[in-house]
Amino acid sequence: MRDSISQSYLIATNHQALLDIMSTNTYDFEKPWRARNFLARILGFGLILSEGPAHRKQRKALTPAFNIKNIRAMYTLMWEKTIQLVEEMEKELAENPMEGTNPEDKVGKLEMGVWGSRVTLDIIGPVAMGRDFRSLQNKDNKVAESFLRILEPTTEKMAFLAMNFILPQWIAQRVPWRLNKVVADETGFLRNLCNDIVKEKRTSLAESKASAKDLEADVLGTMMLGGDFSDEELVDQMLTFLAAGHETTAAALTWACYLLTLHPTYQTRLRDEIRAQIPSASTAITHQDLESLPLLNGVCEEVLRLYPTVPATIRESIRDTMIAGKRVPKGTRILLIPYAINRSPLFWGETGEDFLPERWIDTDPKTGKSVPNKNGGASTNFAQITFLHGQRACIGKDFARAELRCAVAGVVGRFAFEMQDPKQEIHVAGAVTTKPVEGMNLAMRRVEGW
Repeated sequence: MRDSISQSYLIATNHQALLDIMSTNTYDFEKPWRARNFLARILGFGLILSEGPAHRKQRKALTPAFNIKNIRAMYTLMWEKTIQLVEEMEKELAENPMEGTNPEDKVGKLEMGVWGSRVTLDIIGPVAMGRDFRSLQNKDNKVAESFLRILEPTTEKMAFLAMNFILPQWIAQRVPWRLNKVVADETGFLRNLCNDIVKEKRTSLAESKASAKDLEADVLGTMMLGGDFSDEELVDQMLTFLAAGHETTAAALTWACYLLTLHPTYQTRLRDEIRAQIPSASTAITHQDLESLPLLNGVCEEVLRLYPTVPATIRESIRDTMIAGKRVPKGTRILLIPYAINRSPLFWGETGEDFLPERWIDTDPKTGKSVPNKNGGASTNFAQITFLHGQRACIGKDFARAELRCAVAGVVGRFAFEMQDPKQEIHVAGAVTTKPVEGMNLAMRRVEGW
């Protein structure tokens, strides 16, 4: 299709097209400059927004920090923060009892999106930069507030985003719109914070003389020892990890709770599975404890499939190339739409729109036990593109999955929940990520015994 100024657009819908764009010819496509230039105000020119040789260099330097061994070493921290989450949630529920319920039932109300953002921020802080923001214990945390002010889904923010994608930044930033000041103030604060952390870390490394092995699960320290990044580039990477590393999983946790209110039978079954594997919230866990749970993994994968954090993204061909056997001229815009692909009947059949965790569960032919699978029964990996694929796949996908497993296991293990208003209609939107416009207002009750 073409727009009014003769810009050609293609929408990728089949396996071969997705394969060519994300893998075979991936460096023939880049994010359009205007979109990148605006998003860099929030994310910095880190791994997500870099292109070509710069991206290859950054990817190579960062990959060791995100190998599966290091991710699995982070489960202890993730579980510790998850338990802090459920304990702080319980305090809020006690302070906000649900109207019209029996006090003995101890049913309280809270907005899940805020808590999801706090716990994921408190996980990515220590992992990415060695800084615990303690936003779970501090409701007035400036870092959490800054991201909320930038990314909270409103109609005004959607219009502001559209303007910034259409106009060059030197014009867009001069438009007398209050959101320009909001973005400038909040991103200025976050950039200064990351700059301070980089300086502190460099001093700390110089004093400790730590080796690469000592810093295996320390992303910032590993990057510094590698020597591939200037301090300014390190700040950009920290901004990227801070935003992408917490906002994405926070949204996924929110949608997980929503889907489990719609399907309470799965909520009960999942709680039983979690408690059978983990006797109490204070039990120390390993990665095997959660990665082996079939229903937990099925629920988490369905959440990521049905509500991908970034519902759509765009590329532009920087040279004449080929997609699915067809010539694509330089300058063609390519739309990748995870929200549609992940539900497509072409890949998922008639149940593509349905929440069916069982699709991610197989039966071991030798033992007869249920075991998780990695494809959901689809014939191609490209049926789910939440994290994209190929050279531009999300480097933190295994981290995000581990984080989501922990958070869902903790929340469902401790609480039963439903919508505060069962009749409330939830609308999907977001300035950059997929969020519920109305928030996720839940009525929650502690289920004793865990």
